[in-house]
Amino acid sequence: MSELEQAQSLPQAFFATADRIPNRPAQWRRQNAGYTPVSYRKLADRVRRVASALIRAGVAPGERVALLMENRPEWAVADYAIMSIGAVTVPLYCSFGADDMTYVLQDSGAAVAIVLGERLTSTLMEALDACPSVRSVYAVLQPGGDARLHAFDELEQVPVDAAALASRLQPLTRQTLATLVYTSGTTGHLKGVMLSHGNFLANLEAVPAIVRFEKEDRMLSVLPLAHSLERFASHFMPYSFGLSVAFAERPDTIGRDLAESAPSLMIAVPRLLEVMRERVMSRMARQPSFVQRVFHTYLVLAQRRRDGGLSAMARLGRYILDRTLGRAVRARFGGRLRLLVSGGAPLGSDVGAFFEALGLPVLEGYGLTESASLVSVNSVDARRAGTVGRPVRGVSVRLAADGEILVQGGNIMQGYWQQREMTETALVDGWFHTGDVGRLDTDGYLYITDRKKDIIVNSGGKNIAPQRIEHLLMADAMIEQAVVYGDRRPYLVALIVPAREQCLGWAEKGGMSSLPWSELVVSEPLKRVLQQRVWEVLRHLSRHEQVRRIAVHDVPFSVDDGLMTPTLKIRRHRVYERFREIFEGLY
Repeated sequence: MSELEQAQSLPQAFFATADRIPNRPAQWRRQNAGYTPVSYRKLADRVRRVASALIRAGVAPGERVALLMENRPEWAVADYAIMSIGAVTVPLYCSFGADDMTYVLQDSGAAVAIVLGERLTSTLMEALDACPSVRSVYAVLQPGGDARLHAFDELEQVPVDAAALASRLQPLTRQTLATLVYTSGTTGHLKGVMLSHGNFLANLEAVPAIVRFEKEDRMLSVLPLAHSLERFASHFMPYSFGLSVAFAERPDTIGRDLAESAPSLMIAVPRLLEVMRERVMSRMARQPSFVQRVFHTYLVLAQRRRDGGLSAMARLGRYILDRTLGRAVRARFGGRLRLLVSGGAPLGSDVGAFFEALGLPVLEGYGLTESASLVSVNSVDARRAGTVGRPVRGVSVRLAADGEILVQGGNIMQGYWQQREMTETALVDGWFHTGDVGRLDTDGYLYITDRKKDIIVNSGGKNIAPQRIEHLLMADAMIEQAVVYGDRRPYLVALIVPAREQCLGWAEKGGMSSLPWSELVVSEPLKRVLQQRVWEVLRHLSRHEQVRRIAVHDVPFSVDDGLMTPTLKIRRHRVYERFREIFEGLY
């Protein structure tokens, strides 16, 4: 039995790694001179100090502790410290507005919050006005004198209390609740997914069959650590297997951070891979036409090589181009990158083929927050394009009569926090109903073909409930109907049906009463005012829930045109099909 299989908790797995390789880098912190290493010994000491401080502060086993900060070394320190004392981490997205933070803090009953960053601290303190359960906040101190606010640095100044920590760590089992991860439901209300230590450990045990690690493997953490995929794959996985993690400073510095940190492995969502490809192609477009033609030839030869159709001379040409042009492109990613893992949303075949052509294999996988982020994935040695791989070790997948993907395994959540009815609907006879539709081929590879739930998953892997946004829009007096669109896309757009009477009244006040409705509804002034009202209505939502652009349609959806059900619900997929050209034109 391996060391990981013997572990009963995530902190136990981490401390075992730290004891085995204390001097090896665990993290890379970016400073003015570039990235500098933090050893496993140093990281483990920080975790023990913060854990001891939380015990001294009265945090009890099972209490919820909210965690809010950008990706940085302290994220791991706080998360492992919270779990080490039997408490429950509640990660908050940095993109949350005060309303969403308030909801999560209230619903989870968080007793303590840890936050770093002045802007984030300000937003959190605004949310706390409606959260009496939160008794302490450890943060960057701000003026104002709130009695609950303490300096984060205080946590690391407490000496390690080994006996107290052992008394909390030893009773943890694989059934102990480790975290509540809040994700959007079909109604738009955030729901807390209850994940145990065993849920994550079950997935970690499946990793060796997927990828072989090397001693100097380094990851770059880019996606929000509140995202279950990033937390599993760029947090729990490296610290359990002895890899190291560097942290991207900001989304707009990823190119620089890739070059400086030189990762060998990287977790991505399709949108991040799209951005990386766009930057390469944009740079190539500025090169002389000869270089552009050579690069195109390189990509074509790489594709033919994958298809097994290269002559001996073409193989030699492709090899030479790869050692020159291909190497130069890979140097933009740090020069050591050998593997990419994509999840959170479907990956476009052209994007995957581009990176494969560069000699950077992309392992596409499938998972949900409820499965501790992993259900299936393509392995390094058995990739099949267009699929999300085969179910990982310990996970069973079968299809319901309507094609819905059902999943069973040690990685499946304990349920939804304080949502018994919702839990019983999702977990039936031990099988989790994913809401996704798919098929399995004869070799067991899984294809995702559709989604039963009205959930949009953007190209950044964010789950978005369109009904929530649409209901807010339709509460505006000038909007009669609205349909939000954005699955697999970088941002949301919407098709708006204006409320005729209110818009005619607006036109009369604005001196446009002479325009017939057919002309008014397609006029730029009306579109501008509707767009402004859309932005105003949604201003309190998270960034990924904002509708960036709109199109206007003059005829309301109806039962007669097949775009509404007899109970007057919009048939979303039919609207998407009929107006797809308009939706796509907004991008």
